[in-house]
Amino acid sequence: MTAPILSVIGSLALAACQQSGPSGTNQGSVWEDLTPLISTVDGPGYHLLDGYGEKWLEQVKEGVELSRSYWGSYGPAHVWVLGCEDGESISEEAKQSFLAEYCEWRTASSERTVSECLPYAEERFFDVIERGEPEAYLSDVRDTELRMGELIFINVHKWYYEEDPLPDPVLRGIHEYTHIFQQGFGQMPTWMMEGGAVFSEVWLPFQEGLIDPHEKMRWIMQSAHKVESSGYTIADMEEIESAPERVAKYHRELAYDSGAWAMVFMIHTSPTQSVTALRDEFYPLVTELGWETALSQYVSVQSKGEFYEAFENFMDAPLEEQLALFDEIKP
Repeated sequence: MTAPILSVIGSLALAACQQSGPSGTNQGSVWEDLTPLISTVDGPGYHLLDGYGEKWLEQVKEGVELSRSYWGSYGPAHVWVLGCEDGESISEEAKQSFLAEYCEWRTASSERTVSECLPYAEERFFDVIERGEPEAYLSDVRDTELRMGELIFINVHKWYYEEDPLPDPVLRGIHEYTHIFQQGFGQMPTWMMEGGAVFSEVWLPFQEGLIDPHEKMRWIMQSAHKVESSGYTIADMEEIESAPERVAKYHRELAYDSGAWAMVFMIHTSPTQSVTALRDEFYPLVTELGWETALSQYVSVQSKGEFYEAFENFMDAPLEEQLALFDEIKP
């Protein structure tokens, strides 16, 4: 799961789930003219730094493909996995080969050159490895013939714990590919983007019998409640790119945690209470009507403000009632 910087070659990254920027409103956003990713037949291309464990690519791929099998194929998209485990080193040959592969792909239909890309990519990827930091994010590629999405996973091994029922790198793959799907439908608020991806992390493994969703959703609700004393709600987290610092510091609690429960509440409030209908009906409405009107129509309210008010009332309910509502949503 996982702060925002618009890079010199047109990609954006966020701090926890670094992802490209969703818009907060139907108009007036820096993302207003963004062209959605397109539906594709092929899945993403996968790339692994030579010498980094194959298991890390396989775990990320497992999550990406589980997510893609449910949400559908969108792109063009590529997945880049790299890192360096403790006690190991990266050969200069492997490093230069990875950078060349990345930059040749990245600039193939762009006016930018490989020589422009190489120093940026080295800092972006290998400086992070050297700091020993794990990162996962969707990065936007906008200056190419087709808008593309790249999923970046760095130092994946830092997320792996033997005791986890489902390896965290798998969940990261689910989460980040959900953003690829979302980017196929146009502008959405940050809480809907991140909340939708966190919901996907829970719902898809639950449908496969891989996790107990109550434990995860209980923890997510507890985290969401940490922001109560601030007075901020998901209504304040429509666009992280323009959010004031006093709000942005609650990015995780508002966008990821409260956002995940807002998606549960949306689905449960909709006529079908179905996640399939969310995929097949709500997201196309976003393209057709814009997210605010789509939300109002999907949950049968007059405005997003009415939805926000109802959701905040729900967030004040006892935890067991909230979990029971999760149990009532349908595939």
